[in-house]
Amino acid sequence: MGLFDWIRLIILSLFWGGSYIWIEFALMTISPLTIVFFRVFMASIFLLSVCKILKLSFKINKKLLLIFLMMSLFNNVIPFNLIAWGQSQITASVSSILNATTPLFTVILAHYWPKGEKATLNRIIGVVVGICGVSILMGLSFDDLNNSISGQVAILLASISYAISVLFGKQIDSSIHPAISATMMLCISSIILMPIVIYMGVDFIAVSKIESIIPLLGLSIFSTAVAYLIFYKLIKNIGSNVMLVTLLMPISAIFMSIIFLGESIATQHIVGLILILTGLILVDGRILQKLKK
Repeated sequence: MGLFDWIRLIILSLFWGGSYIWIEFALMTISPLTIVFFRVFMASIFLLSVCKILKLSFKINKKLLLIFLMMSLFNNVIPFNLIAWGQSQITASVSSILNATTPLFTVILAHYWPKGEKATLNRIIGVVVGICGVSILMGLSFDDLNNSISGQVAILLASISYAISVLFGKQIDSSIHPAISATMMLCISSIILMPIVIYMGVDFIAVSKIESIIPLLGLSIFSTAVAYLIFYKLIKNIGSNVMLVTLLMPISAIFMSIIFLGESIATQHIVGLILILTGLILVDGRILQKLKK
């Protein structure tokens, strides 16, 4: 992997890790559902402009449309709402750490998915180690069951949703431009969410405040639209190595949470993070292969 790809990977981890910071600020003035809708809507507008500039055409058949619908649900609508709500219950750093378990759930689901990748021994061990890390991270006390634990479960469900979306995403034809895939996914997500938001009601006065506009712009443009473009560029250049971003995201989010939000990290969070990262390294397998050589 070249230097520029490493730089892209680090930038992507900052954008995606930073999404938890943007959400934390946005939650101070607007609801989780409002955040999710404006995140995908503003990002889709931005990417439509990118497609227009690049003069890309949308030639989508029924099969691709169905895949993009599934991607919209499992990669945007469901996890974005779960994360936005879950983060209103727990801190941004813990949200990021729990969301880093996505590859662990991907291994489990892919093993049983039709024509999916079968789990190897190191992947199974990695999953077990990662789940132990999640258990420690969540804590053994159920005193706060209706608050922090429920928030952490919501983030874990979002991770499972992301894992499902990865399996659908593998079915997208390689000839489809990444900007087209990202734009279609976000546009469909906006269409799905729009009637729900209209029905629930939107406080446009709160949304129009500078305290809401700045985090929404950062979340939609950088942590969603630009992040997707970098992500698909990395897939084209380095393939599955792009999953290394999940090792960097929690670290990025933790440092940004400490710097910008003044959050503190408990010992169980550090131990849980170490075990989760160890599990991800085992699942990835490349470091083990190099050690054997």
